[in-house]
Amino acid sequence: MEEHFLRIFETEEPEKLHQSLTKAVQQNFNASSFPNLSQLDKKRLGEQMAKVLADENARHLLHALTLELLKILARDKTGLEEMINDDLLRCVTHAARLEPDFHGTFPDQTELTVTTEAQKVLCNVVFNSGSAQRYVSRQEVVEALMSRISANKDKKRWSLENQFLDVKLLFILTILCAEIRSVLRNDCHAVQDLCIYATCLHDKKQHTFVNNILCEILKTLFNLVCNISQINLTMSEEMDFVNLGQVCREMLVKKPSDEVKRHVINLLTVVKNFGYSQLVVPIAEDGNSPESAVPFEGVDLGAVAVMLHFLEEKLSIAGGGKPTDDQLSPVLCTLTEAAKAVPVIRRFLKAQILPPLRELHQRPEVGTTMRNKICRLLTSTQISVRDSAGDLLFALCKGNAKRLIKYTGYGNAAGWLADRGLMGLPAPVLTAEDDSDTNSDTEEYSAVKSDIDPMTGAVRVERPDPMAGMSDEQKEHLAMELVHGMDKLLR
Repeated sequence: MEEHFLRIFETEEPEKLHQSLTKAVQQNFNASSFPNLSQLDKKRLGEQMAKVLADENARHLLHALTLELLKILARDKTGLEEMINDDLLRCVTHAARLEPDFHGTFPDQTELTVTTEAQKVLCNVVFNSGSAQRYVSRQEVVEALMSRISANKDKKRWSLENQFLDVKLLFILTILCAEIRSVLRNDCHAVQDLCIYATCLHDKKQHTFVNNILCEILKTLFNLVCNISQINLTMSEEMDFVNLGQVCREMLVKKPSDEVKRHVINLLTVVKNFGYSQLVVPIAEDGNSPESAVPFEGVDLGAVAVMLHFLEEKLSIAGGGKPTDDQLSPVLCTLTEAAKAVPVIRRFLKAQILPPLRELHQRPEVGTTMRNKICRLLTSTQISVRDSAGDLLFALCKGNAKRLIKYTGYGNAAGWLADRGLMGLPAPVLTAEDDSDTNSDTEEYSAVKSDIDPMTGAVRVERPDPMAGMSDEQKEHLAMELVHGMDKLLR
């Protein structure tokens, strides 16, 4: 195999070179490592491939096959730095049409195959090679890439596959080259353009590539804003967060796939207050509300209802014993922060998760309601899930530990309260805004309030007196047996 690779480029005859490249690609189509190739061999291969790609007289099919071979070889990190050189990267970037003053041109059908292969190569080499990351993260290349992505929101010339590869490359760059995030935000207006692009895509008929592009856009947006401090934001940054919140709301209410929904929720964990306020929109005065609308106190909380339904689905999965951390923590954290930031969201979530107590003879963790399921998470062995569940319930209770215990029972909440340093603290002073929560005790709750065991959160079960029906002599005999038993233990 080693000899075959090295002999591919020995001939300069197009037909023979085409046959050799085709054979190599077919034989190694699924290969991911090449242990028989030394670093020197890979260096020679890189130089030979750069020579073919630099030959403008070569047929496009030869360029496409050479790029496909490079894509396969780039799967193996071993010796990749030796194979990747500036000449090769320059040729690949040129083939991908990401050079300045070239990214706006559109290839014909024959050239499009070369461009597509070059895009795939860039995704592989940037992911695995530090030198490729440094070359492709240059400002002129990043600006060309972002400019082409932004143009897709207005023009429909590039196929969905090409659009996906562009956004995937942008995501890889933002996660591996943190220094370009500020360039994208400030110089390329990436957040605003990606938000518009995502909205345009989401309006299209559902397609596998559309779904994949949306996921890559959402992950890229997360990378772009995850390290921005929420203190002393500029006007531009505030507008970016507002745009993100609006896009998240629009995508949630349009029945996205579970994968898109998950990435929207992940993005909302870093959007914070400016984004959460966009989840609430007023109800249309003419009564022509969309099908997704969920009216509550004069506003539409459809997006929040979608996240709550998503949480309920994941809680059902968690009940089956499957992994819960990645599934539950992001949505729990998002709902917690949204409840803290927007009062009407907190009241809506409290009405759904912690409705007025009516069934007091059953423990809080027993049952199928949202309250029951989240209470069970308070004793989860996964600490992050337990903490996220406790944080959500505590936020819904307006930071009142006594009220939290009322809904969960002291036994369920003890671990979370201890970790938060809230055991034994006096209840906070309640404001007028809390009156609705404070005075929400139902008749059922008030009737049995004195009989509720604070440890379990349910009415005490009356147990029969074990000494009922015993004579005084029998009681005295049992007491003496107990004394003798204790005496033996102390000896």
